[in-house]
Amino acid sequence: IAHDLVKVLSHHKIDVIIPENQGCCGIPALAAGDRQTFDRLVAHHLALFEQTRYDYLVTACATCTATIHKLWPALYRHENVTMKTAVNDLAGKTMDINQFLVEAAGLESGGPLKGLDPVTYHDPCHLKKSLNVTSAPRQVIAAAGYPLMEMKDADKCCGMGGSFNLSHYDLSSRIGAIKAENILNTGCSTIATGCPACIVQISDMLSKAGSDIRVTHPIALYARSIEQNQAD
Repeated sequence: IAHDLVKVLSHHKIDVIIPENQGCCGIPALAAGDRQTFDRLVAHHLALFEQTRYDYLVTACATCTATIHKLWPALYRHENVTMKTAVNDLAGKTMDINQFLVEAAGLESGGPLKGLDPVTYHDPCHLKKSLNVTSAPRQVIAAAGYPLMEMKDADKCCGMGGSFNLSHYDLSSRIGAIKAENILNTGCSTIATGCPACIVQISDMLSKAGSDIRVTHPIALYARSIEQNQAD
């Protein structure tokens, strides 16, 4: 996914800067109640990103985007006004890759390409319910040339929930089985979603259902279409 993101941004002539020594956004620590580690991770990235000039901080993970955009400025504990200003500025520059392509890069939707099977899409909770990003991923799928087949309850949780999946796997699986059934009922051979954790969960649930439906990211579909167009 990361390689596809860089490929797509380069295609749109966007300069990409990837600072070394990046770490986790901190959501696993925060969810576990480890505020000290969360604060340390935020401070680490503030110091890292201030070393370069950039217009946007783009991620391909719905949870990372929501964490940086909303939770960093809300929950980072630091009395220094300069640090508070820095975290607010960084959060304001943070965008999901799908949203960035549509709203900042001027991505235009294309018509379905001949011979491409329809794709269905799952709305990650952190993308739709935390960030209200719903149309952009669908526009990326359309720009890749795929017709979209909406599933039932596309915005219902897949059951992953990060560490919830580890602590309550049976309940997580029961929730995920409902999502898998809705995907299977579309008849699509590909399901796209903008969250790597959702990709893991849906892949697991579809595998348990005996299905070989491909689970991928919208940006991966778009990257493949770019490769195809370049080959043609």
